[in-house]
Amino acid sequence: MKFILDLLLEKRNVLALLTFALSIVVAVGLSSIRMVATSESLLSDNDPFKLEVELAQEDFPPTTGVLFAFEAEDIFALESLQAMEALTQRYSEVKSAIAVRSLLNERLSDSDQKTYGRDYLVPELKGLTDSDTAAIREIALNDDDYVKNSLSKAGDMAVATIRYKNAEDDQETRLEIARSVVALRDSLREEFPNVDIYVFGRLMFELDGINARKKDNQVLLPLVLVVGTLLLWFCLRSLLFSIALMTMAALSFAATMGTYGWLDIPLNQISTLGPLVVIVIAIADGIHVLSIYAQGLHKGLAKMDAMRESLEVNIQPITLATVTTAMGFLSLNYSSSPGIYGFGNIIAIGVVWAYIVTLAILPAIILLLPTKKVPQPLGIAGFIRGVIKVVTKRGNVLFWGSAVIIVVTLGLLPLNKLDFSRFTFIDEDSDAHYVLTALSEKIGNDQALAYSIDSGEYYGITNPEFLQQVENLSIWLEAQPEASFVTSYTDYLRARNKSDNDDDEAYDVLPVDQLQIIDYLVGYQLVQEIEPSLQPIFNADYSAVRLVIATSNLSNKHLLDFNDRIDAWIANNVKKEYKVLHGDNSILYVRLDRRITEELMQGFMLSFLLITITMIIGLRSLRYGLLSIMPNLFPATVVFGVWGLFVGELSPYILMLFSISIGLVVDDSVHILSKYISGKEKGMSSENAAVYSLDRAGSAITITTLSLALGTFILVFSSTPYFQSVASLLTPIIVVAWALDLFFLPPLLIKFDRWMDRNKVAAKG
Repeated sequence: MKFILDLLLEKRNVLALLTFALSIVVAVGLSSIRMVATSESLLSDNDPFKLEVELAQEDFPPTTGVLFAFEAEDIFALESLQAMEALTQRYSEVKSAIAVRSLLNERLSDSDQKTYGRDYLVPELKGLTDSDTAAIREIALNDDDYVKNSLSKAGDMAVATIRYKNAEDDQETRLEIARSVVALRDSLREEFPNVDIYVFGRLMFELDGINARKKDNQVLLPLVLVVGTLLLWFCLRSLLFSIALMTMAALSFAATMGTYGWLDIPLNQISTLGPLVVIVIAIADGIHVLSIYAQGLHKGLAKMDAMRESLEVNIQPITLATVTTAMGFLSLNYSSSPGIYGFGNIIAIGVVWAYIVTLAILPAIILLLPTKKVPQPLGIAGFIRGVIKVVTKRGNVLFWGSAVIIVVTLGLLPLNKLDFSRFTFIDEDSDAHYVLTALSEKIGNDQALAYSIDSGEYYGITNPEFLQQVENLSIWLEAQPEASFVTSYTDYLRARNKSDNDDDEAYDVLPVDQLQIIDYLVGYQLVQEIEPSLQPIFNADYSAVRLVIATSNLSNKHLLDFNDRIDAWIANNVKKEYKVLHGDNSILYVRLDRRITEELMQGFMLSFLLITITMIIGLRSLRYGLLSIMPNLFPATVVFGVWGLFVGELSPYILMLFSISIGLVVDDSVHILSKYISGKEKGMSSENAAVYSLDRAGSAITITTLSLALGTFILVFSSTPYFQSVASLLTPIIVVAWALDLFFLPPLLIKFDRWMDRNKVAAKG
């Protein structure tokens, strides 16, 4: 220890310059930082269904389109129809757009064409009267195809789709397309103020994620720095100290982000939160050094002696806290989701940088700062004196009261239910959030499962036997309560067969003549050439068809159960030579609950074990290492128990807080325990050692808790609902951990040591 102290103090200027230079070089990597905000970046890398989806998407590539939603009291009023007409005329303003589809280019059925004397649902708008629009409304609302796909049952919302084809699927190209969509939307809003117009799509999700991150960086990061500086100024009673500490935090942030840039690891919707956490952890490390240093100056020590005492007291707990915090976050690598393990890795890197900067640079800077007068006691010292008084006089009440709270909240944990939606990363004020809600409530097709069914032979989709298998599956799916509607190639064949036979219901069946089926196939291809907005329902070599099941308002569990029933039916009823694959990522997203939960629990158990072993080794005490489990584990159980009572819904991305909270809150318990053990080694009684630990560490952990809690609470103002949920859980976990460290851990240590002492006396007797 003496060698390390001498190195840190006697070579402090050289160490500081070298570390600062290294940090600046690494920080240059900031210019290479990039973000991947696609929803696919959250998916598990090794989900076995992922290969299925990739194979299916070779035949049926993901839809490259964006949805426009039009909402008005009457969507068939002339102004609403004119808004859709404007979209139809101006859709090419969207970069790489190739087609548009809306109510204005929906064709009538053959029988309706004969009845109304026109090809399309909506005729030329010029000269339309109110009675004409009322008639159009009646036709549309009585057509199941319109109501199921693009029209609300109340006639107050309709959706249109613009398809695009971008040659290069890189982020910048995607964002350019998304921005052109927003520009067109804004122009239409201005032209038609009485019609509400929204946009939604994969590109919009990505753009919203990028914009949310920029907004948070522009608002939250400066807010954390300003609030942190003011808080530290109050607590440390020194503006220079607080500025120095925030400078170290900013340097840790820059070095962490630079490391990510040099490693060319992209940020995603979750890991983008990491740098903010790094700043807060860096502040916590520095506070412990500064608080003991300030206390030393107040006692009359020289600056060098005060810094030596501070480092002597803090090196072990800061090192131990760094190792255990890194372990907690690295445990997230058990998860196969890049969103989770990326978050853990960036903070683990940041924790190490904060440790290096705190020990190598902070002492040199603090010793350079002038101290014209002896600093006053820490701004929080009076509060800690009150805590010591309460713990001394009411320790028994505090212990049993805390124990009751812990036991009760443990019993509430089962009230939590797991659920997940990738759209929790979308700003609630965004178009995407509104459209998803409207699709669910008004149209009823906000979710879907897609399947690719391969006949295994060229032109196999003209084989009547194969088509009958597809039709049997469609009929079974239509009968399921979860299905809003089902679409497949067989729907088109039945409709053509019926239309060619004077709309006789008896012909609403699959044709059995292969030549007739081929004729209908050619007819569809002709229509597809005229209307490129049509989605592909068979692949290029005519060997496979695509089947889509629309659903609405299903929880992830219900959607998984539905998918399992579908898979079971396919296994029992579809011939083995016909290959059925999951056709899109929907099922991968809903499987995240089950998969990530298992992975997080495995990672949590490992990190919990390693952290406990590290505490035992670091504290050089089996007894106190095992006792450290309580104040580290129970803050999360208390908060999650209360959450279960009042909210009860957890996504895997919120559940990961259970794992990382140990890494965050262990810092405070390390300092209390190390000071308590130090007091015991000096021959103090358990009561005096508890008072000593609170006196030496209480102020520092209170300030770090305030910093951590404020830093995480600021996420309430984030543009992303997910980060708001993080703030709602992580902030109280940090506060509860602090309360347990001050009011539960000291009485626990006293009681346990008394019990051990009595056992020793009894054994000797």
